[in-house]
Amino acid sequence: MGVNVGAELSIGEYLRIAPAILSKNEYQRKRVKSSGTYELLRKDLIEGCVMPPIILAVTSAYGSELENLVRRAIIEQDSFTDWASIFAFIERAAQDGELLILDGLQRTLTIEGIGTDKDGGISKEKISEFFGHKIRVEIYVGLSKTGILYRMLTLNTGQTPMSFRHQLEILYYDYIDNNALPDGISILKEVDEKRARGVGRYKYADVVDMFYAYSTGTPMPYDKQALVGELREINFLESYRYKADADDMQHLLEVYNHLIKIIDSRAGDWTAESQEDGGLIRPFGSNVCSILARPQPMAGFGAECKRLIKVGAVPEISTIDAAIEELRFSEDPSTSLNQLLLILDQIAKKAKRIGDAQRAYFQFAFRAMLLPSSDAYLDLSKCWLKGQEDFEMMY
Repeated sequence: MGVNVGAELSIGEYLRIAPAILSKNEYQRKRVKSSGTYELLRKDLIEGCVMPPIILAVTSAYGSELENLVRRAIIEQDSFTDWASIFAFIERAAQDGELLILDGLQRTLTIEGIGTDKDGGISKEKISEFFGHKIRVEIYVGLSKTGILYRMLTLNTGQTPMSFRHQLEILYYDYIDNNALPDGISILKEVDEKRARGVGRYKYADVVDMFYAYSTGTPMPYDKQALVGELREINFLESYRYKADADDMQHLLEVYNHLIKIIDSRAGDWTAESQEDGGLIRPFGSNVCSILARPQPMAGFGAECKRLIKVGAVPEISTIDAAIEELRFSEDPSTSLNQLLLILDQIAKKAKRIGDAQRAYFQFAFRAMLLPSSDAYLDLSKCWLKGQEDFEMMY
């Protein structure tokens, strides 16, 4: 549900709201480095060439107040007369930084660069003329998050399309706030352009993968085509809309981080054997953190947590969290973890879809580790082998 408002603005008018969108939306991508395509775009904008409309959307920050107004506009259609109130919400969203760019980010960044003459070489007369050029803007008002994501996926086909994982980060932007996370846990988003290294550091997209696995009960990832189809029916993730008192994603991350810390502490100073010492050429990871802070084990963990709760093996995630304290190695940690790397290497050599196979394996391994009736329950030596046995029976 939502309405689409079209407007023709001068570039000067657009630049009055553009900085708020770019500075307050932490999920925007970085400016694309200079290329022939964007150099041509810059010249066309300076000359006043007609551009496709920039597509914006008001976020869901205004709740029922805006929803009721949009619902009236849809029901009343041509007889609706309170467009001034909708325009006022758009102006308010622009001031509050509650506008998302669905399509046209690089155009906006290029316009901003010209307006501030970042690259130099533009006369004052040209800049003044540039500010007067007209551009078209379309603003979606009253869309749900799923509606915003659907349009983002279908609109985003330009020279620099936003990555699928980046789009998922935006969908879940209010699920996890770094400031609300316990000490020692930090989330790196795609726009941070950093690598997640060390205990407690995770890529946001991998956390989203884990939550999807928990939500759906399967470790397999959604691809873009499947998600677009689901969103078209507007039934995707309806049960998992953000609520202020619902912190399943954060709780799941905290429990998983607890798991990694316990295994890391039990493993001592273990690191993977070097190739010179008989180790693998390309091991899945070099230490506990680099093995487990990846999407394959994270998705396997999320899916298995969901399954354990669904079948009644454990009542809630907190029960799993408490059990993690009891994890131990029944054999030498180095032998057990080197065995895990060997299993993952064997899967990589045999599987047609390596990532999917490793996700499935980790779900079986975590089942062996966390299912109370398992012969390998809480055993960090036996669970990896039991997981392999069950994986090979199924695949």
